[in-house]
Amino acid sequence: MRYTLVLISIFIFILVSGCINQVDREADFETQDVILEIESLAQSGIDIPEKITPEDIKKCELAVDMARSIEDQVIELKSLIRLMELHGKAENYREALKISEATLVLANQIKDDPSLALIYKLIGKNYYHLASFNKSFENLEIALKMYQELNDTINIQDVMNFQGNIYFSYHDFDMAYSYYEQNLNISKVRNDNASISKALANIGLIYSIRSVDSTINRDSSNILIQKSIEFINSALQFNRKTNNSQVTAEILYNLADVYRIAGQYDKAINVIKEALALSDGLSDRVYIWSTISYANILFELDSIVEAEVLLVNALQLAKENDLKESIINIYSLLSKIYQIQGDYKLAYENYTNYSYLTQSVFTIGHKKQIDAIKIASDLEAADKQRSQDEQNTYYQTLILFFLLLSVILIVTLFYSRVKQRNKNVNIENNLLGERLETRNRELTTRIMALIQRNEVEKELIQKLNSLKLKLKRENQKEVSDIIRSLSFKQNDQLWKEFEIRFESIHKEFFTKLTKYCPELTTNEKRLCAFLYLDMSSKDISAITGQSIRALNVARTRLRKRFNLTNDTQSLSGFLNSL
Repeated sequence: MRYTLVLISIFIFILVSGCINQVDREADFETQDVILEIESLAQSGIDIPEKITPEDIKKCELAVDMARSIEDQVIELKSLIRLMELHGKAENYREALKISEATLVLANQIKDDPSLALIYKLIGKNYYHLASFNKSFENLEIALKMYQELNDTINIQDVMNFQGNIYFSYHDFDMAYSYYEQNLNISKVRNDNASISKALANIGLIYSIRSVDSTINRDSSNILIQKSIEFINSALQFNRKTNNSQVTAEILYNLADVYRIAGQYDKAINVIKEALALSDGLSDRVYIWSTISYANILFELDSIVEAEVLLVNALQLAKENDLKESIINIYSLLSKIYQIQGDYKLAYENYTNYSYLTQSVFTIGHKKQIDAIKIASDLEAADKQRSQDEQNTYYQTLILFFLLLSVILIVTLFYSRVKQRNKNVNIENNLLGERLETRNRELTTRIMALIQRNEVEKELIQKLNSLKLKLKRENQKEVSDIIRSLSFKQNDQLWKEFEIRFESIHKEFFTKLTKYCPELTTNEKRLCAFLYLDMSSKDISAITGQSIRALNVARTRLRKRFNLTNDTQSLSGFLNSL
């Protein structure tokens, strides 16, 4: 009986366990189905389409609610980020920012760094389109640091492009150019056509802005305009490989502006009409900027009324989308149009609106805040790099210590041998130095003896010259021949003997001298040899027969040949350094 009760208990336990597991499996299947449904509604993993419909946003909002109902924070976060992207693409920038706060909190709770970086980037983009440039830069800088830690090159490029745009809006073109150039270099390495096109277009715009600088001449301006057109046309070629109509429209209205600046109005009109056709119904922001570009062209062509109509319509659309930077440009141009038409009241109103918005958007304080963020970020990066360098230095020091210890042990084995070898080398060098010094002294002594003999012979020549005047004419010719022979023999023999002795001691001097300055004449080489021995002009004159004045002229000529412009450096010192 007891065993029967045990068996029944086991049977009941197995049956209940099976039922519970079945319920759990069914619950798991139901949860999995819900998750799939949520991801389907949020269109998770699918690229954001070019045109966003209200239905797309409603489905994503439903996905967020469903994720919250099953308390799945991961799916909720994905859905919220998707909803931010959809609102941003649909140019509902303030709606996207409303969602961002809850999205950031959730991402921090989950500690999802890639999602956090993306959220900060999206916040920065939305603030940028709303012309809150300081808030935009602050969030973009946070995103940039996170993407750098994640080594996410694609998003690094995207963030840097927007940061460059912010500096461009503040007319800090040097900083903007540095961002665009870095972006272009990274894009080329990655062969990313979309990023390359954006960077090229932005660099082209900077060239066009610089072309209207009043400080440059007309030829320089034309060169800059041509470079601008080349860059933007290249951007178009790269972008058309990506089939991104919105970016194509953006590049086209920029190209139209450049053609307008260049005075090529026919091309400008054709290009801007293409931009308008592409952006109509696709992007209000791009359509407004294209309209402003078209209005500028018409204004310069004196089609004032047409320009006014375009701008009034664009102003209404820009206000609906809260696009302050576009509104500023529209007010500025409308003010000029009304002034030309003589409607000074409207001109004043539009100019007042333009001034007020400009001061509120492009404040000095905001620009300083952006610069401070950039400086602080650079300093932080420098500190981080320094800490990393210090850590690397510590490990390198340890490695070097053990290597050094090993080297010391090895060196110790050969120390005695090397020491003895060095001692022998030093002795040999000293002997060679003493031998060279001795031979130099012998050469100098011999030269002085030759000079003394030369002086004696000169006195003899002088006496013969005096005697010649006292002799009869038929005897004077014989004495003159003796004097001439003696003078030639004196100079020639003295130089030959000097040359033989000098080359025997300083064998490579003339080789080095010729290699350094091949155009030296024979007399100049001889003078260099005397100067190398630090001989005085008087002694050189005694050997060569040249006057002191002639030798000074020759010295000056040598300094020019050797490019010795520094008066403190002597010819003798220079020749000894060869």
